[in-house]
Amino acid sequence: MQKKCVNLLLCSAIFLSACTQTLPPSSSPALSQSASPNTVLVASGQWLRPADLAVDFYLDPQPSGLTWYEGQLAMIADASAHASQIKRLHFIDPVTALVSKTAPYTITASLTQNCFVEYLTTRPDLEALVKDPFLPDTFITVTEDASTLGELTAACQARFSATHSTEYPTVLVRLTLSEGGLKVVGTRAVQFPEDAQVGNFPNDGVEGLAIANHTLYLGLEKDKNNQARVFTTTLDTDFWQQTWFVRVQSHPIDYPNYNLQGPNPINALEIFVDRDKTWLLAAARNDNELWITNLADTTEMYRVKLAFLAPNYGSGCEPLSQMDNASLEGIAVHEGMVYTVNDPWKKNYHKNITCTEMQPFYAASAPLLFKIPLAELWRHAQRL
Repeated sequence: MQKKCVNLLLCSAIFLSACTQTLPPSSSPALSQSASPNTVLVASGQWLRPADLAVDFYLDPQPSGLTWYEGQLAMIADASAHASQIKRLHFIDPVTALVSKTAPYTITASLTQNCFVEYLTTRPDLEALVKDPFLPDTFITVTEDASTLGELTAACQARFSATHSTEYPTVLVRLTLSEGGLKVVGTRAVQFPEDAQVGNFPNDGVEGLAIANHTLYLGLEKDKNNQARVFTTTLDTDFWQQTWFVRVQSHPIDYPNYNLQGPNPINALEIFVDRDKTWLLAAARNDNELWITNLADTTEMYRVKLAFLAPNYGSGCEPLSQMDNASLEGIAVHEGMVYTVNDPWKKNYHKNITCTEMQPFYAASAPLLFKIPLAELWRHAQRL
């Protein structure tokens, strides 16, 4: 029986790969509200590789955000990545999965006395990445866990203590790419509503960013009730000129919580327009699911169950094997294609090894790129 299931998964992956280059962006079929609860979308990945092809895998970048930028995908690394990967943008060719990267960012001169510079110049935990649609070559990322390296001066602590969440504030960070390299050109600390009950969870903070019109959406992993949350703020013309807190508002989305004793977090956000509606797409890393919500009517929500296949190399390996643990942390949608990258969970990544030839890939926490036609996503969507 197990062999038959694996064969079925492999066939599904081959079908998905064949669809990737042929389905038009507007081919989303009618949604089914009676889909089988066992329907699983199987996605086959490509190993990310350095553009110079020095090795067959991309060393431990811990991808924690993904966005579309000038014909390619841009991602950012979190604090647990290899030292050679942090504080950079990484650019992925969406066809070949080859990756190039910038030099580490520098801090623009006007921010040298900024309250958050010390943390940003050490080993910041950068989570989520979105292209700023209003300015060319500009991106927004966000800090998460500053519990070990984050420390504010007494004056900054007095100014930014009322976060209504973590002791060290969540900080939105603006990055600009130019001939002079990648620079940090803006920061804004986030203040959550006091009645939102966000809680002090340094490693369970904002992990998703998305923009629609002039609204920035922030996806929080969990609050005091182990509930994934979304908050919003307005990106206006003087957003980055302000020096006080960004006061975000709660955006009411009733995400699933299958286990009230533990979180079902969202770890990435994206916004796309399809079927004359604007949708918020969230990755539920721990659940291997994508959640799709109509922003105009948040009671209209869909779930897509996922399974992931990784390529294997070597004479003793099957061509593809189902991953035990993938851990998505980046989503981007462009022209009818959903792109995702995984953030290898080092504690569990070795469980994906099915043949010894692949051990170096998993030991290096090498991530994969998964491509899912948007039409295929809808075909597996189940109404919640």
